[in-house]
Amino acid sequence: MKLSIIIPVYKARRYLQRCIESILQQTYTDYELILVDDGSTDGCAAVCDRFAQECDKVKVIHKKNGGLSSARNAGIAVAKGEYITFVDADDTVASGTYYYNMRILQSNPDIDILEYPVTKNYESPQSEVLSFKPEKISGNEIFPDWIRRKGYEHCFSWNKIYRADLFYFIRFPEGEVFEDTYITPMLYESAYNVYYSDCGFYYYYKNAGSITSSYSFKTHFLLFRNSVSLYEKVNDTYKMKEEAKEILLGCIDRLTDLRRCSDGQKEEYAKARKMLKGRKISISKLFKMNIPTTRKAKFTIFALFGTRAHCFVFSIFKKKLC
Repeated sequence: MKLSIIIPVYKARRYLQRCIESILQQTYTDYELILVDDGSTDGCAAVCDRFAQECDKVKVIHKKNGGLSSARNAGIAVAKGEYITFVDADDTVASGTYYYNMRILQSNPDIDILEYPVTKNYESPQSEVLSFKPEKISGNEIFPDWIRRKGYEHCFSWNKIYRADLFYFIRFPEGEVFEDTYITPMLYESAYNVYYSDCGFYYYYKNAGSITSSYSFKTHFLLFRNSVSLYEKVNDTYKMKEEAKEILLGCIDRLTDLRRCSDGQKEEYAKARKMLKGRKISISKLFKMNIPTTRKAKFTIFALFGTRAHCFVFSIFKKKLC
């Protein structure tokens, strides 16, 4: 078979059938669907078993709860496809998505990663489409190009189809959240050819209670840490100074988030702030950056007085100003 589709399942009983049916209704048929029941206690296990009994393409793994990364890794370990893709149990995939994108991969067997369009916050007033102009990027240009097109703003694992070989030595970090921001840069650095497709759609639904909706010091620290790591790689290793400045502003935003929820964890917050020690942008360089004027105004405090003053001022507000 060509494609292994991995769906981690945990307390998604309300959405699971909708998700699975969007896969089974695909016009592309050369696939296996791996449902990883990650210790669900809401009846998801029975739903997975029912679909496995009704369709021989569906395989089920029942395991002790270990988190999203652990579930994805369990699926990778048993996947038999030449390619691997991921779907979250509360999302869906548009009809024809795999058919057209697998045709591209079959016609271009040297492609390691194919990324296709997303509708974020599907069926909500905040719906937003992320689309691509068809383009193939190769060799040493892959990671710099990914940075220039701000791929780090959509570090999603699920709107991509990967050559299975990429996961020989790479796995999702277990025990962490925002694992996509950790693993996606590694995968793009490991690829020889990447293709941006205009075919199909991944429908991402924003649901209350999801990991990305949670707000805690621990979760935001992991996201902050991964952002700082990316900034250092872009600034220090790739010497992409202009692109690194914008990533740095994102790091400052996340540091502000940390300050907001650091009550009782002042030492941990101080350690996080030290991770950006010495990282600055002059006021003149800030206002030369190709970013909205409102964002330039927001980060004037950072440029003039540093991270401590900026985070103190903007942590007063409950929401980011831009």
